[in-house]
Amino acid sequence: MSFPRLGAACLLATVALGSLARAASDTHECALIQILDGSAPFVSDAAECAVKTAPASTFKLPHALIALETGVVTDPLALVPWDGSKYPFPAWEKPHSLDSAMKSSVLWFYQRTAGLIGRERMLASLKRLGYGTDSYEGEQTSFWLTGDLAVSPLEQLDFLSRLVGGKLPAKERNMDAVKAAFLMPQGAITNASGTHAFAPTWPGPLVVHAKTGNTTVARESVSWIVGYVDANARSTAFVARVRGGDLSMQAGADLALRTLNAHRPR
Repeated sequence: MSFPRLGAACLLATVALGSLARAASDTHECALIQILDGSAPFVSDAAECAVKTAPASTFKLPHALIALETGVVTDPLALVPWDGSKYPFPAWEKPHSLDSAMKSSVLWFYQRTAGLIGRERMLASLKRLGYGTDSYEGEQTSFWLTGDLAVSPLEQLDFLSRLVGGKLPAKERNMDAVKAAFLMPQGAITNASGTHAFAPTWPGPLVVHAKTGNTTVARESVSWIVGYVDANARSTAFVARVRGGDLSMQAGADLALRTLNAHRPR
């Protein structure tokens, strides 16, 4: 299997079209697809895919693994009580486990684990895993949102490929727990804002693992998704990121779905 590369009214209309063109030119997209059999990846834009930005909630993948490896979390299904605080998403206002907090992208749960892991162990773990810039100096409970820690789509693909292939310097059971945590329901993805359609038009039954992430740093928004598709007895990793001034929270997922469908197995 291979992936192919692939009057006043007039004035107002002209201004509107110009604004749309500027908005489009200010949007940057990267999409990556790789069959995890040693094949070379499809890379939509090599320069853009090397640009580092904040990973936002896609950082929950290495974060969850570090929490398990350090013993901060010993059971990925054990519930941590909700403290009653109000949050912007109803899904956050209940007890959560490492697994459920991944699926609903629960910030408070992972802020708690970041504090328990601590800066020294977090930095040492990032270096061992070889994730992104593998360093940060800012706030311990938000560095993955602020751009203090940065990662490129190509680096995300490398980490994801090693996670799926069981080639990270971590216990196999912990890598398996992380993979289970971002297993998505059939034909959909879940995050803080709920459940969203995500159904690649590939032949045969599919199993999709995916994690979205969104943040804004210095007036630039980024929208990510990282994941992999299990189909026809093989795994195919994918990464998509859109960055620009004003983005939908589903921009990264929409780009990934378009790219997966455009490069569906023949």
